[in-house]
Amino acid sequence: MTLRTTIYLDDDVVERVRRYVPPRGLSQLINHLLQQKVAELEQLEIEAQMREGYLATRADRALLNAEWQRIDGEGWPL
Repeated sequence: MTLRTTIYLDDDVVERVRRYVPPRGLSQLINHLLQQKVAELEQLEIEAQMREGYLATRADRALLNAEWQRIDGEGWPL
C-alpha cells in the first residue's frame, strides 16, 4: 500500500539531494531512508528492552548462580 502525503523539506537539502537523485526518485529515497531509520529505532528499542530485562533479573540470576555453586561443590573429593 502506498500513502500519498505532503512533506516540507528545507530548500538547501532538496538542492543537495537533486545532485544525486533523479527528479522522480525523491520519493524512493525518502522511503528508503525512513525504512532505515525506523529499523534503527526498532533495534534501539529492542536493545533497551533487553537491557531492562537483564537488569530486572540480575538478582534472580545471582541467587541461582549461588545455589548452583553450592550444588556443584557437593560430594566432590577434597
